[in-house]
Amino acid sequence: MWLPNLETRRGPVYRAIADAIDDDVQKGALRAGARLPPHRDLADHLGVTVTTITRAYAEASRRGLISGHVGRGTFIRGAEPDESEYEPGVLDLSVNILMPDKEVVHLEAHLFQRRTLPWTQLLGYAPKRGHLRHRQAMAAWLKHMGMPVDPESIVLTAGAQHGLATSMAALLDPGDVLLTEELTYSGVRLIAQQMRLKPRGVAMDGEGLRPDALEAACRSTRARVLYCMPRMQNPLSTVMSEKRRRQIAAVAEKYRLTVIEDDTYGFLSPERTPLRPLIPHRTVYVTSLSKSLFPGMRLGCAVAPAPMIEKITRAVWATMISTSPIGADLLSGWIEDGTAARIAAWKRSEGAARQMMARRLLEGEKYQTHPTSHHLWLSLPQRWTSDAFVAQVRSRGVVVNASSEFAVGDHMPRAVRLCLGTPRTRAGLEQALTRVAECLQDRAPAARAVV
Repeated sequence: MWLPNLETRRGPVYRAIADAIDDDVQKGALRAGARLPPHRDLADHLGVTVTTITRAYAEASRRGLISGHVGRGTFIRGAEPDESEYEPGVLDLSVNILMPDKEVVHLEAHLFQRRTLPWTQLLGYAPKRGHLRHRQAMAAWLKHMGMPVDPESIVLTAGAQHGLATSMAALLDPGDVLLTEELTYSGVRLIAQQMRLKPRGVAMDGEGLRPDALEAACRSTRARVLYCMPRMQNPLSTVMSEKRRRQIAAVAEKYRLTVIEDDTYGFLSPERTPLRPLIPHRTVYVTSLSKSLFPGMRLGCAVAPAPMIEKITRAVWATMISTSPIGADLLSGWIEDGTAARIAAWKRSEGAARQMMARRLLEGEKYQTHPTSHHLWLSLPQRWTSDAFVAQVRSRGVVVNASSEFAVGDHMPRAVRLCLGTPRTRAGLEQALTRVAECLQDRAPAARAVV
C-alpha cells in the first residue's frame, strides 16, 4: 500500500498528504492508474481521522492528480490525451512548452468570472492595436519581465510568430536580406521563405552574435534588418552580457540597422535587461505569453517607435483585423491578482529542476544550455549525422529536432535540440532523456552507397 512520507512536511496534514501524492506522481513513484489506499486504511496507518484523508483526496482531486470512483476506489489520473501528430506512447522533445497543469485545474473553475472589460467589448471588434486597458496590462507585464514601456508603443499580436511576421512585413520587401544568427529560431526561417526574403546567417560564440561577424555581414550585404534573440536564444540558450549588447547596439547604430528583438524566453533569463533600451529608436521588440504562460492564449505584442508601430499596425489589420480581446482580458486579470507572476515563477523553478535532471542523465555528453533554459543543444559523436540520430531516437519513441531546422546557410553542426518541458511529468522526461542517452552509445548506421 502506498504511504506518504510526511516527516519533513509542514502545514495542515491534509495538504501535506496531497503534496506527497503530487511529488510521487512527478517522480514516477505513482503512475497513472495506480490505486490509492482506502480512506479508512490510510487514516489508520497515519493515525489521523478519516475526515483528514477525505480532505487530502479532495485537494489532490482539485489539482487534477486523482479521480474517485464509487465502489472501485481512488486512482492516479493519467495525462489528458492530446491531439498529437504522433502515435500514443511517443515522447515528444521537439516542442518547446512547459504546461502548468496544476494551475489550469485551479483556474478552469472561474476562468471567465473576472473580467476587466464588459462582454460587449470583448466580443466585438477591438481597436487596431488592442484595447488601451489591455495594452496597459501588457505594459505592466513587460515591466515585470524587465522592460518598462509606454502602452502607446504597443500593438497586440496573436503570439510572437504573428508579431514577427507582421514586423517583417512592415520592414522588408521580397528579395531583401534578413540577417539572423547562424543557428536561429525555425519559425523565422519559415517566415523568410513565405515572404521570399534572403536570410543570411551571422557567426556566433558563447554569448550569441559576434559583433565582428555582424559588422562584416552589414558591409557585405547592405542589409537593413537584423533578427536576433539576445536573451535565452533558441536553440543555443545564449545570453548576451551587457558589454555584448552594447557592442551589437553600436554596430546597429553605425550601419543604421533595424533590430527585431525576439524576447520570447526573456522571462527565464537572469539578465533582466533586453537590447531595446540601448537603441529604442532602432528596435522592434517582440514577445508573447506562449512560453511564460499559455500558448493557447495566442497573445503577444510588438513594441516599436511611432513610425514603425503604424506600419506594424497596418500589417496586423491586413492579416487578422485585430487580435481577440478575450485572451488579453484574461491576462489583465491575472496580472492584477498575481496569477501571471506565479505561473512564470513556477516555470523558472520547474525548468531549473529539469535542467538538473538533464545534467545527471547526460553526464559526460557535450551540450550547450543555460541553468534556467527550457531546451538544450546536444552535440553528437563524430559517427552520427544530425538526421541519422533523429531517426535513431525516433525508432525508440522519442522526437527531437535536427540541426537543419535551425541552420541558416551552410553551417550544419552535428547536433540536435532537446526540449525539456513537453513531457507532463519529470518521470516522463527522465524516460525520454534515458532513451536519448542510450542512443548516444549506439553504433551509427552504415552509410548506404549511392547507385
